[in-house]
Parts: sequence; C-alpha cells; structure tokens
Amino acid sequence: MTAGLAFDGTLESFFYERISHSLAKRGEALEPEVEAYAVHLLVSFVQRHRVAGRTAPPLALQYLQAVERGPGALRDVGDRALSIAGIVPGSLERSLVDVRYVRSIGTSAYREIASRVPSLGVFDGIAAHFEKLEMVLGDAAGAAAPEHGDGSRDLLGLYERWRRTRSKRDEVTLTEAGVLLDPDGNDRMH
Repeated sequence: MTAGLAFDGTLESFFYERISHSLAKRGEALEPEVEAYAVHLLVSFVQRHRVAGRTAPPLALQYLQAVERGPGALRDVGDRALSIAGIVPGSLERSLVDVRYVRSIGTSAYREIASRVPSLGVFDGIAAHFEKLEMVLGDAAGAAAPEHGDGSRDLLGLYERWRRTRSKRDEVTLTEAGVLLDPDGNDRMH
C-alpha cells in the first residue's frame, strides 16, 4: 500500500484507512505487503463472513488436513485463525479454546507456508506479526470491546476476557480506558 492513499469509497480503501489509523495510534508499522494482506483479509471477511462461522470444522482438525493438502489449504487455516483472533474473538467466549490457541495454529499455518514456498515471504511476516495483526484487524473491524445495547463499551466484560486470555488488544483497550492492570491480580482503576 502506498502512503497517502485517499479514501475512494471502496472497501479496500476504507480498511486501508482504518488499519493505517490503528498503526499510527499505536506508533507501529507493518511491511507494506503484510498491511496489504490485512486489508485483503478484512475485505474477504466482510464479503464472506460465514467462512469463519460455527459451521466450519474445528481449527486444529482443519490445520492437520491442511498440512497434507499444501499451501492453499494452510492459507485458509491461517486466514481463518487470524479472522477469529482479530475480528471475532468473542466467538471463543463459550469455547474450550482461547485466542492464544487460535493464534498458535494460525502462526503455525503461515510459517508452514513460508517454509514450503520461501518466495512467499509475506507469510513469514504475517506469522511474525500475528498478534500485532490481531490488534490492527480488531481496531479496523471495531471489535475491541464488547458493546452494550446502548452502544457503550462493556469494560468489565472486556476485563474478564483479558483475565482469561491475556489478549494484548484487550490490555491496550483497558489501559486506554484507565484500568491499571497487574498480571498478579492487583488491578486498579484511576
């Protein structure tokens, strides 16, 4: 992606702007090809949101099958894991797995692609920045904190999720809201 791209009304430009804003807010950057991949993933998610839904097979089983099938199937697993961890982490609320588990499968899938096809270096970059991408995708998709029906953020729900998952995105959102977090359990509001 090129810096200064003007919003032209497409989903791609909309998500590019959202991702750029999220990275700037965090004082971080991504390689242009990784940033472009994140935009593509968000556009694909919006256009085919049911792919990461509950009708899909278990992620671990999909990963094991993908290892046999090759890079295309591994990409599907990595994309699904990144979508779940970044865009719809709340879908794991009543699940036996957490975001760390999903992240490990997604990272492994992308690393496996990079090791099989070294010319596709973008996947190694995605694996290396998986957690940062989770945060950026969540920001771009507006998935940072659960919302009440009145549009206000549910900080207690977000805090409870952070205590379970230790999600970096949840930690940042809580810190920005004024919650001082202590991993040992001595949290305070200021």
